[in-house]
Amino acid sequence: MTEPKEPRPLKRTFPPDLQKQVEDIQKKVPRTTGSPGDLDEEKKRWLIVGICLHSIISPLLRKYVDPIVSNLYNSLVSSHSIDTQSCNGYLKKYPATNKYFLSYESINNNRSVPKTKKYNKWMNDYQKYDFKVTSHVNLSKLFLQPHMALYSAIDESCDSSALLGMVINISSFPPAVQTDAEKIKSDIRNDWAHCVFKDWNAAKYIDSFNSMGQLVKNLGMSSIEEHRILGELNTWATNGQNLLSGLRLGIDIVEEIRQQTHVLSEYALTLNTETESERINLQTELNKLDTDFQKLKERMSDAESVCKIYQNEKVFINITSIALRKTSVKPYILFFTA
Repeated sequence: MTEPKEPRPLKRTFPPDLQKQVEDIQKKVPRTTGSPGDLDEEKKRWLIVGICLHSIISPLLRKYVDPIVSNLYNSLVSSHSIDTQSCNGYLKKYPATNKYFLSYESINNNRSVPKTKKYNKWMNDYQKYDFKVTSHVNLSKLFLQPHMALYSAIDESCDSSALLGMVINISSFPPAVQTDAEKIKSDIRNDWAHCVFKDWNAAKYIDSFNSMGQLVKNLGMSSIEEHRILGELNTWATNGQNLLSGLRLGIDIVEEIRQQTHVLSEYALTLNTETESERINLQTELNKLDTDFQKLKERMSDAESVCKIYQNEKVFINITSIALRKTSVKPYILFFTA
């Protein structure tokens, strides 16, 4: 009589077409898929702060400065007729104690007026300038350097540098807000635009979020709106810290970072910088990061695909095991391999 054979493990393999699909995906999936560890920590901090400055602080400042500058414009139309002034009489400083002259070169295409030669020097030909200030947008440009005043409205074309410059230079804004704006412009925005990554250490990262948070608190918004904006900043600070720590990030977070990086890259195309090389360098770095996060997202999507295939096979095995028990046949130990 033949001895009964011991139950042997049943080896479950994928169908050939499914097996090939899994193998193709696995070739593209590295062991670590949830965090771009190959990026420098300084560059990660720089990126996260840049996202917050562009996507949270700038939109907030646009809403804040617009009505204040508009009210000032209406006041100056009434008191100084700035909408009809000419080279024979125009507002040179505001307020009168201001140490800076208003920059009429920034409006009405005055920048293109040919210079005139006086005393052996080429000088602005103010006699040919158009000094009429016909909108609050043009008024805001008088307080900025010409290369910062290329926007057409206080909208997406008006970047953080111009917005912070308005707050700093126009006396209508509260002193506390001006102090916050000056710190953000000198310590965050300018350093960010210059792409000096080595400066973005842990202390600068924390200080940047503290400075942005302090500005939000001093703008006098409703408690609900203030809480919402501070919550957004805190979320980005936390995601950034997880990125720095090498923790696995969800694919939705990686996609959000990638989308915002792409927005920054598009923004760099129109950024008003002091030099063209500075703008090109900024755009190049952002394009690289955009590509890195896109590749990371694709790897994570591939990894999820592998997981789903294995999960589906697990369900099949569980169903098979149940069916074997119902037929009173002693079930084999089931497993599969990829």
